[in-house]
Amino acid sequence: MKIQSAAVYTYERIIASLEAYRLFNPMTRANMQVNRGVVDGEFSTDAIKESDVVVFQREFPANLSNYLTLMSQAANFGKPVVMDMDDDLLALPIHHPDRVKLNYAKAQIPILVGMLQAKALTVTTPYLADLLRKYNSNIFILPNYLDDSLWQFNNPQVEPVCDKIRIFYMGTVTHVPDLEMLKPAFRELAMRYPGRLEFVFYGANLEFEESIPAVITNCQSETFVYADYVKVALSQRANIAIAPLEDIPYNHCKSSIKYFEYTAMGLPGIYSRVTPYSSVIEEGVNGFTASAISEWIDTLSQLIENPQLRESMARSAQETVRRDWLLSDHAHLWPETYAEIAEVKTANQSALTAYLPVLKDINLHLNSFFQKQEQITLQANHALAALSEENQELKTQVDNLSVQWIDHSKQIQTLESENRSIKEGWDATKLEAVHYALSRSWRLTRPMRKFIKFFRGK
Repeated sequence: MKIQSAAVYTYERIIASLEAYRLFNPMTRANMQVNRGVVDGEFSTDAIKESDVVVFQREFPANLSNYLTLMSQAANFGKPVVMDMDDDLLALPIHHPDRVKLNYAKAQIPILVGMLQAKALTVTTPYLADLLRKYNSNIFILPNYLDDSLWQFNNPQVEPVCDKIRIFYMGTVTHVPDLEMLKPAFRELAMRYPGRLEFVFYGANLEFEESIPAVITNCQSETFVYADYVKVALSQRANIAIAPLEDIPYNHCKSSIKYFEYTAMGLPGIYSRVTPYSSVIEEGVNGFTASAISEWIDTLSQLIENPQLRESMARSAQETVRRDWLLSDHAHLWPETYAEIAEVKTANQSALTAYLPVLKDINLHLNSFFQKQEQITLQANHALAALSEENQELKTQVDNLSVQWIDHSKQIQTLESENRSIKEGWDATKLEAVHYALSRSWRLTRPMRKFIKFFRGK
């Protein structure tokens, strides 16, 4: 069966990096017709009838109503349904920021149901395939590749940036714990090369509790639209890139995206010695891997001190990516893989499919719970908004009374001032009268005043 079109259902409204790497860009490069099932947040099943295959992405089932409608319509039209996974989201580490913030609490059981119900899963790496095979026996690997229609290859930045060797990280806030583990290395390097280094953390801020003799620059992400992100990335100026990942199973599921992107930016890199990077890096030739803090310090020191090594390593990495990891050379894998899935005759053999009925029921129950919680939250927000509006009215009244009070206070102060002036004038007049009555001239003229009074009385 030849696959020429796909109905694509994603959770996000925008085409961020996940959607670009896994679905939209490779399908477009393979000349497939991409029929979006969700446009500007609006869900539609029209795309299903018009497409050869239906593909939905990881947490899309979190919107249970849309997911159930999709599965029903796909079954009605006899269209194979594929679920794409790029992380083991059912095994989030306990300290992972997404788990701490409960970002996937609502989505995990729907994700499990989706993996069990889909005809097949597509994943990024063999390691992830091995982990997820317990949920679906029909699993296919579609690696991530660098989209060379968006990315150009910058020349290596050999000279220091603004007289500093700039060590650069670009990623999301979910990787702050990975950066935190390198703080001892950053401190040691700052002391070893005082005043010579700048650490730039783009999108994942890192704060130091104490002052170190290096420049620390934290930059906020400008965009999550992938095409715009590429432009931002290519405009960065730096000398060395880093990609730390904690050595845990969850991170071994990841792919080599940072290696591809740093390489296109023209940066030699040091990467954690985990599966995504150790599988593509030839040690000391097209990159370094490190595990212990001492290894990070040693490899970073080599690149700081040796500009020729920085340049040769960056160019070797670019040769690797151009040879093995360009999307233009591998986009054909998407329609070919979907065609292979369409021909699969064996249903998912995972033992967990026996629990699908109860999982679906739990899913419905939880969905009702979350909807009720959302209604309660909405009502509470409306109540708070109304209370806030009332408070605003009360505040306005209080402000008006305050203005009136100030005006009255000013009037009282004016009257008190006038009263003081009158009293002072009256006191001065009385004092003047007393002085006059006690004066010598008043006493001398007293007989004359009595004489005049006597004659007036006649």
